[in-house]
Amino acid sequence: MRKRGRKLRIPQQPVQMLAILVAAAGDIVTREQLRDAVWTPDTHVDFDRGINKGITRLRQVLGDVPHRPRFIETVPRRGYRFLAAVTRSATPVRAISVEAREALLKARHFSGKRTVQDIARTVDYFRQAIERDPDYAEAWAGLAEAHAVTGIFGLRARDEAFPAAKVAAERALALNGALAQAHTVIADVRKFYDWDWRGAEHAYRRAIEIDPHAALSHHWYSQLLAMLARHAEAFAEIETARRCDPASPVVNAFISYIHLEARQYHEAIVAAEKALELDSAAPLPYYLLGRASAKVGDSPRAIEALTDALRLGGSVPLFEANLGYAYARGGRRVEAETILERLSRGQISPVERALVALGLRHTEEALSGLEEAYAAHLPGTLIAGDPFFSELASERRYRELMGRLHLPVQASGGCK
Repeated sequence: MRKRGRKLRIPQQPVQMLAILVAAAGDIVTREQLRDAVWTPDTHVDFDRGINKGITRLRQVLGDVPHRPRFIETVPRRGYRFLAAVTRSATPVRAISVEAREALLKARHFSGKRTVQDIARTVDYFRQAIERDPDYAEAWAGLAEAHAVTGIFGLRARDEAFPAAKVAAERALALNGALAQAHTVIADVRKFYDWDWRGAEHAYRRAIEIDPHAALSHHWYSQLLAMLARHAEAFAEIETARRCDPASPVVNAFISYIHLEARQYHEAIVAAEKALELDSAAPLPYYLLGRASAKVGDSPRAIEALTDALRLGGSVPLFEANLGYAYARGGRRVEAETILERLSRGQISPVERALVALGLRHTEEALSGLEEAYAAHLPGTLIAGDPFFSELASERRYRELMGRLHLPVQASGGCK
């Protein structure tokens, strides 16, 4: 749906109700018919409340009022009727099976949680949706994003995660070239895998052009801008993402990330705390709260928050590495060295080892870890310019590395 050329964002259930009303073309649609069409038989919800909310949302979008309707008329004790003239298009509309749609909804539910277990569930449910409908473009785009997330969080090898993300995104675009989510994944691959900043920015802008209200497009674009030290633009993008999806714990947590990149640590703490008010069980706000706390020298709070991030999010190497850094800067070297030893034994990116070494003030080891990550072209190398590693800004090897990455060298700020 579009209004004055602007694409409208409407939840899926109200859209389904509208489609049923329009298809009836002036005939009455009962509440029972809406219930049976929108919800599966095994769903246990308050159907009356759900229908009322859906119709109210449609009226808000359409600018309709119940007592003087132009589009949706309430027929007392019977149901609803669509009043506007309906012209049937000769273009066929693909019908999505209930099973495929249900799998997609489950995948989207888990995708925002950002725990190891939920990321795996997300991939599984998107695959189920595709198995039930191989031409389901939205499911391919969702699967592409899920693959990219596994690479970003280091849960899967880069040479597996990002090519898989690209293949799925290209499949989605072959089915529907106007999917902002798929263009966003193409941008993510160019950023995290190809280190093509210009190409990534072009793809993010294309996604936003297609759907100016795609929160995740603005969200990931803001990260690229922050990496490039274009902080004013980064704040504008993350604020746009927040306005598009005000209740998203991930987007609200990322406001803290943008403050961190701009070296505004106290503001980053406040933003992380606000994100936790939305979802106190989400690991990402705790992770960002821990990082910001470490930069202002509040090691006890940093350790507590990062411990919570690991408890809630599972064994995410980057979370553990930050905890190791916080332990080291808090004077708990034994715990930090234990984490460093554990990370050194596993198949973990040298970036994580370098971060703990940095906390222990092992400069040579930290620099070697970053250089090793660059040589292996690992996605985690992109955090080389973050407020932690930029503590190395006075080191010649660090400045040369940042030059090879074509990223700016920024001051660290905060407590060291």
